[in-house]
Amino acid sequence: MMHKTSSFRLQWTFLIPLVALFLVAFSPIAYAERRAAIVVGNGEYEFAPLANPKNDSKLIAATLTELGFEVLLFYDVKKAAVDDLESAIRTHLLGADLAILYYAGHALQHEGRNLLLPVDVRTGSAKEVIDDAIVLNALIDIVKDDPVGVKLIILDACRNNPLTSQKGLEQGLANIEAGAGQVLIAFATGAGEVAYDGTGVNSPYSSALANALQQPGLDIYDTFRTVRGDVRLATNGSQIPWITGSIETKFVFRAGDVSKSPSEVSAGSGTLTIDQVLWYFIQDSPDPTDFERFVKAFPNSQLAEEALKRSKLQIAALNQRGLFVTGALAATSISTEPPSSADTAAAGAEFIFQQAGERAVSETFRIWPRQMPATQSGMKTLVTDCDLYAADPNDPQRVVPGVTNGLVNVRDGLRACGFALAANPTNPRLQYQFARVLEIARRYDWAEHFYELAGKQEYSAALVNLGYMARVGMGREVDYKRAFDLYMKAASLGNLRARTNVGTAYIRGQGVPKIPEEGILWYKLAASSGWSNAINALGDSFRRGTGVEKDDVEATKLYAAAADAGQIDAISNLGRAYVSGLGIQKDVKRGLDLMIRATEMGNQYAPFFAARLLLKGDGKVSRDTKRALALFELSARRGFEDAYLELAKGYAQGSFVRGKPDLRRAYFNAMLATRFKVEGADRTMTSVAEKLDAGTRKAIEGEVELFVQQNGL
Repeated sequence: MMHKTSSFRLQWTFLIPLVALFLVAFSPIAYAERRAAIVVGNGEYEFAPLANPKNDSKLIAATLTELGFEVLLFYDVKKAAVDDLESAIRTHLLGADLAILYYAGHALQHEGRNLLLPVDVRTGSAKEVIDDAIVLNALIDIVKDDPVGVKLIILDACRNNPLTSQKGLEQGLANIEAGAGQVLIAFATGAGEVAYDGTGVNSPYSSALANALQQPGLDIYDTFRTVRGDVRLATNGSQIPWITGSIETKFVFRAGDVSKSPSEVSAGSGTLTIDQVLWYFIQDSPDPTDFERFVKAFPNSQLAEEALKRSKLQIAALNQRGLFVTGALAATSISTEPPSSADTAAAGAEFIFQQAGERAVSETFRIWPRQMPATQSGMKTLVTDCDLYAADPNDPQRVVPGVTNGLVNVRDGLRACGFALAANPTNPRLQYQFARVLEIARRYDWAEHFYELAGKQEYSAALVNLGYMARVGMGREVDYKRAFDLYMKAASLGNLRARTNVGTAYIRGQGVPKIPEEGILWYKLAASSGWSNAINALGDSFRRGTGVEKDDVEATKLYAAAADAGQIDAISNLGRAYVSGLGIQKDVKRGLDLMIRATEMGNQYAPFFAARLLLKGDGKVSRDTKRALALFELSARRGFEDAYLELAKGYAQGSFVRGKPDLRRAYFNAMLATRFKVEGADRTMTSVAEKLDAGTRKAIEGEVELFVQQNGL
């Protein structure tokens, strides 16, 4: 129902004190600085409804509230409420030590201007869209000159938009500068590219952002580096977030808060309990239902009395032109909460388990109904919300298809698994999944404790994950012997991932003597059961002659078999074989097609080798320097450091733009390649540096430092 503006503004004057009172009275967090946030989720568009912005905005608003932010949450902003939104930004964000404006919904660009769309935007013509849109720069202008604090503009706003078919309107958002002041702009994906709304409850970007915000000790740049890496992995490299702007003040969203460890218990003492762990994560929740559930699940807990007090907290929601406070911050359950309108009802009847990585299965297998049939001893009796949030695609004992690590919603997953485990505390599958979410939350000591509980019941996936933690030194010192012993125990239970890892241990000599021939036997055992990772690893062994006689023909056959199963490294390897003619009849065009397919699936190496081919051309593949440049840049963004050296060489030689060298870009990329310790990079950097004056070199070195600060190494 629409209210008059005067009524809105009258209630608005009471809003900030109300939220502030709530935070002071009920949040255990104490912050010296003032933290303020406005969160906007626009999904109910008539021309192209979006399923997730409401859920995304709820997740981000709840997470920020738990971190001590005074949060205002707007849903489905209409044209008439744009002035109110701008007023809220002035009243609520200006003067804050750390202020955040988060927007999820449709956006596009017109002549370099970024436009955010109200839900009732007119779509009859490009002019109507432009006239109705919210100009992003107008919102930035409100905060950019504020002399107080740091301002973050976060845009999960590049969903695929059918309006971009109209002349003058372009998809995605344009690259803009933050301007003066301490303003940082975070984009869910690159300029002109499309971000994913997601097939689950939340978008990949909002899930990654919420997860990163909750990790102890991360400052602003740490947070967005973490988000960038998680989204890149979660989308197979198809979506790579970025930030622009520069800030000097260091803010940590969540302190290390060692004092909050549950009663100072340790996993090794055997006294760690589910209620203590769960309380650590919900104690700052703005949602009373979290505490209601806690009291019911743990009536005898020492924390039950405090939970009961907090469960009685009720602040009436303010609903004004799409403005909501508290109540709306409740967690969204995957299995129970229906879509909010008929427009999204069809999409809401089912969801797709989000998977990415080297062996994500077909979407057909991952489609799941929200309402399962009431069959005696059927799936409905087995599957819990914990399974829906946290099942592992590599767990052979899972009861649903599973969710890739980077796509797990840590906040809601911890609640789902904690409460499910409270109802069934000896269930090894639930113990494993609770541990998995704790691992993703970087509480490695607690994760190891619950993995061990599941492992003692011979839950093979738990043993594999414990082995991985030991092998890479996650939360402990690297211990190859412990890793091998755990892998062997899981392998004896038939776990194919473990059998492949045993093979790798023998081939590398990690925890056991280096006996490649023994490793090949384990690869063959796992491959014989159809494990595509083992098939690809076996192909690598034949190509290199490791543990077997070198045989390019056999290697290519194995790559083809793994590629048929959707293993993306194998698809890339098969493409390279066709291009080189090693082990198969040379077919450069088919090889390029395979490498592009692997690129589209997220492989970081395939775009590099495809770019090398396109830079020179070969046979039926014409030279295409523009496309080669884009692929080299994509490979670099996905984490293949050798691509920076190729970019440096290409810019230095003028390979990308009509024979014209670009020494600034050459030096920038050569410096990055050197920082990554790419072989030969230092020689290229020195060669380019000799052609630049000292002032130019210093300026570029500053750009590199900012890039590393924002994106990491």
